[in-house]
Amino acid sequence: MVTELKEVIMSKKIVRADNWDGKSRPSNKAYDDNYERIFGQKEIKELDESLKQSKRNRQERKDNEEYLKEIKDKL
Repeated sequence: MVTELKEVIMSKKIVRADNWDGKSRPSNKAYDDNYERIFGQKEIKELDESLKQSKRNRQERKDNEEYLKEIKDKL
């Protein structure tokens, strides 16, 4: 009985191993869709924040250049 149980367990592992692609997740359309749903929005938010930061940096550089020009003119 114990050997039969081991054979059944081993046979299930073999079946699972046949369907396994070497990664710890299933590789199918549902996975891709869910990945995009979860992480796609995060990427968009990160890009938006990056754009806002870039605009702030550009404005800061412009302000600094104007300030330096004013100081230079006073000297």
